Amino acid sequence: MEDKDKLREYRGLIRRDIDELHQRLDTIEAKIDKLNSKFEKHIEFIDNTYEGLKNPIKFATKILGGR
Repeated sequence: MEDKDKLREYRGLIRRDIDELHQRLDTIEAKIDKLNSKFEKHIEFIDNTYEGLKNPIKFATKILGGR
């Protein structure tokens, strides 16, 4: 019986460790998702801000009222 009790105890410890790791991973995933969202917004901002520099002739024509 002693071996079964030890095995049960070890299984309980392993289960708790796994649960703790799941919680940590969930926290990390949430942080990554938040950072990714901020990063995507920043890239979109940069793309929009420097759109005119990508094609300066088109930008100048647009600003000067051309077609």
